[in-house]
Amino acid sequence: MPDRAPESVIIRPWPKVVFLYPTFVCAAIFFLLSWLGIGKTEGQVGSTVLGNTFLLLLFLNLMVFSFDFSRIKSITIVIAAIAIVLAVLWIDTKADITGWLGGLFGRIDIQMNTSFYGFLAAGLGFLLLLVFVNSRFNYYEVNAREILHHHGYLGDIQRWSTEGLEMNKEISDVVEFLLLRSGRLIFQPATSKKAIVLDNVASVNRIEKEVNDLLSVVAVRLNQNPGPG
Repeated sequence: MPDRAPESVIIRPWPKVVFLYPTFVCAAIFFLLSWLGIGKTEGQVGSTVLGNTFLLLLFLNLMVFSFDFSRIKSITIVIAAIAIVLAVLWIDTKADITGWLGGLFGRIDIQMNTSFYGFLAAGLGFLLLLVFVNSRFNYYEVNAREILHHHGYLGDIQRWSTEGLEMNKEISDVVEFLLLRSGRLIFQPATSKKAIVLDNVASVNRIEKEVNDLLSVVAVRLNQNPGPG
């Protein structure tokens, strides 16, 4: 039996801060490891491995906010990284460059204590919780007849008709798509000159399919004509 189309589809656009969840998860895990004493050395609190790993992950995570990783740019970066690795391996046959690089990076000693990981995880967790709560009061609902924008803590609603509605999907950032399967949805109601642009929609492909299924069922019902009596 085929799946029935949903009666309505809820769409929640998220702020970019949600892409910091890898840093939050890493800080929480490293807090537990540091609190349990894993990686402690004599006279120091924390671990070089933990500190170096965390800072590297933080820098990589912040790159999501710094650049838009389009498909072409992402492919270029991957090809460039492969070329650099191959060049280093080729040079290593002439000189011990990997040993030199290993010694260089081995001297990096970043120390972060338990309190740092704990407070950072708590702060990011609280911020993400606020964003989650706010998303319960600021979201879009698409049903058979209209698009509703629920916003404000007093339940304000803005409405657009779905008659003649056009919908487009854009996935312009590959990294953001990998993190939350997110993308942009653009609705252009026939009754409005201004498009409805929803950024950072998680699971954007699933949402697009559900809206298409909903609107296609509505179109079929509208196009049905009674046969001759």
